Amino acid sequence: MGDITENIVKFLIEATNEWDCIKFGVENHIEDLRKNLKDNLNETSRRIKAMPDFIAVNKKNKNVMLIDVKYRSFIDKRELNALLFGFGYGQMKDYLDFWGDTKLIIVHNHEPYFYVIDLKEVEWHKHFHSRQYREKDKYLFEQWNFFHINHPIKYLLPNLTEETIKKAIAMIPNKELSKSG
Repeated sequence: MGDITENIVKFLIEATNEWDCIKFGVENHIEDLRKNLKDNLNETSRRIKAMPDFIAVNKKNKNVMLIDVKYRSFIDKRELNALLFGFGYGQMKDYLDFWGDTKLIIVHNHEPYFYVIDLKEVEWHKHFHSRQYREKDKYLFEQWNFFHINHPIKYLLPNLTEETIKKAIAMIPNKELSKSG
């Protein structure tokens, strides 16, 4: 699902005709690098493995954005003022330690389909919500409440047309039909 969602976000970025989108994440680099870093936990290896998926460069003003893309089929919205996303402790720590200026784009198979989280806005003590264990205490996962800091895709790419957004939504596998269109 990762490749599909990355392609969708690359399509959105490049559809503005303002940005070049360059693949950056470790999965886009030499197989030897991926193999050698697999079980390495030192700080440099963690930084490399946590690299965002893309670098977007504005063609006119040369602004640069780091963008990481994640797909989530389930986002917990059951609590009042909560929008809970599952991210492991280590994953979020590496994001915040090494790539804190990244824009995280979460692609979802239900409306609103795209969430933008500016990692500069994440505060550990404020946005960490809870720990949960799955499968008889074998898998720990943390939930993060990004209710007050999630943004629509146009926050990041204000010149996107509604037609382009609809095309991108149509590319998302297993989505429910939008009630609005």
